[in-house]
Amino acid sequence: MDGINNTVDIHIIEPDEMFRKILLRTLADGGRAIHSYADGYEFMEGYKGGAGISIFIINDILPKKSGMEVVDHIRSQDGRSVIYFMTRSNTEEEMVYALNSGVDGYFIKPFNLKVFQAKIKRLVLRGNRVWV
Repeated sequence: MDGINNTVDIHIIEPDEMFRKILLRTLADGGRAIHSYADGYEFMEGYKGGAGISIFIINDILPKKSGMEVVDHIRSQDGRSVIYFMTRSNTEEEMVYALNSGVDGYFIKPFNLKVFQAKIKRLVLRGNRVWV
């Protein structure tokens, strides 16, 4: 991900260790700050908001704290960053609820990792222009 604005941090919250590692490797090139967490509680204990912009990639079903609890925690401190849910559910009702609660978009599992990487890369390249 050469030439990318390094002021955007990425946070991955995914309970499946192998899939979390795959996501980390998929997004790792470029030397950017990527943080990963195994559950919602671990994330909420470690994340206290930041001065910059972040992209959050959150599994909607997490141990200890739900994906929606994590979204509420983020949105209570940060209204500008982008939040994506990774989910197996694609029901209209759940998606509308999540979008109305602060989620910006979805990756429906299983999803194509190259498309995922390109979408995140494009968002990072746009940097602060996305959040003006």
